[in-house]
Amino acid sequence: MGWSFYHRAPGVETNAAHFTRKLGDRYEIIAHGTVETVFYAAIRSHKTGTVSAYVALTRWKHDRTHNFGYTAMDETCLPAAHKAPKAVLDALTPTTHQDALAWRANCVRYHDQHAFLRQQLKPGMRIRLTHPLRCADNIRRDAFTYGWTGGRKQGRLTDGPRRFPMPNWRELVAALIHPDGSETLTPVGKHQTTHHRSSPAPHSEQR
Repeated sequence: MGWSFYHRAPGVETNAAHFTRKLGDRYEIIAHGTVETVFYAAIRSHKTGTVSAYVALTRWKHDRTHNFGYTAMDETCLPAAHKAPKAVLDALTPTTHQDALAWRANCVRYHDQHAFLRQQLKPGMRIRLTHPLRCADNIRRDAFTYGWTGGRKQGRLTDGPRRFPMPNWRELVAALIHPDGSETLTPVGKHQTTHHRSSPAPHSEQR
């Protein structure tokens, strides 16, 4: 799963066309999408007929001969990238592979999280993250206030007068904090709570 770099002419072909050639005659791309710099595809095996997920991290760089690179894996490798479009997820056939199931669940949770926040998160609300983060002022925080940036309606996190630029913060929101201090868990927060409850307690040493 290392990176391969080579020359690829910019703007000549889509990622779908490019990776169709890379996959060869053994697979057919049924559905696909590129999110950020990751190419996701549902690929059908011509041998078995099953449809599984293919994930390729891509990178463009300034180099005359090796300007494009990628590293690819299938869903059984439990890729860390888990923002596959719904069209890709819907095209997959059932599987019993535990890592593939875990990856699919991560993707579904990603979509559920964003749908939940679109509906429930309003400017001025307090949120709690899954874990404290060390901010630019060297203070660890897990609670912030959500607000708009200017007139563009771009979400930002604040704590008093301080603003905290934080990429992909929505994936870290565990709960919405109400004025009375109670919380409503997000899909990520519910998963975190369930995972902690199901994790075995560490064994204590016998003396």
